[in-house]
Amino acid sequence: MPPENQSKKSKHQVRTEETQAKILDAAQAVFSDQGFEKTQLEEVAARAGYTRGAIYAHYASKEDLFLALVDQRVLTKFSAMRQEIEGEPIITKRPAIFRRWLAAQAGDTSWGTLMLEFKLYALRRPESREKLVTMYDQMAKSSGTDFIELLFGANLDKAARAAVESRFAILGAIVSAVNLESHFRPKLLPKHQLHTVLNELYEALIRA
Repeated sequence: MPPENQSKKSKHQVRTEETQAKILDAAQAVFSDQGFEKTQLEEVAARAGYTRGAIYAHYASKEDLFLALVDQRVLTKFSAMRQEIEGEPIITKRPAIFRRWLAAQAGDTSWGTLMLEFKLYALRRPESREKLVTMYDQMAKSSGTDFIELLFGANLDKAARAAVESRFAILGAIVSAVNLESHFRPKLLPKHQLHTVLNELYEALIRA
């Protein structure tokens, strides 16, 4: 095969990617409307214009479909933010890029609630929990560089690194809790103020 043709996608690959894109778009709409537990694959298939069998040709289960959506939506955004950080030559300025990105996630409360629902679903299912944890690990090392080293440099000692890791985990849990609580107490936590709240929490928790 000529070199110029090796990089070209086959018609089958193109059709597969187009089909998956339509399914994921439909899945996002249905999951956002129905939640994870109530969503039926038949609904996703109907919205995408396919049969349920077509869904199973690409995804083994509703859980796999959801995780593919997480991969598309979360990892794509995270990768873009990571590239911005990698492009900042001054390490001391890098944490601010991540802080702004994290605070911006507060504006999408529907997705935050959906992720929290899936976490609760996975809590009592060890295999599902492991898949989600593995996805988080892949996200942290998506370009081969450890994310904490990318943010703060490679000179953190073991204790400082452990402190940052635990606080990142706490911060992630707080983001989920703030998103959820904003649905119940919108007067105290209006959406337009969540960005500021999360900025303040980041500053209070993350110290390298």
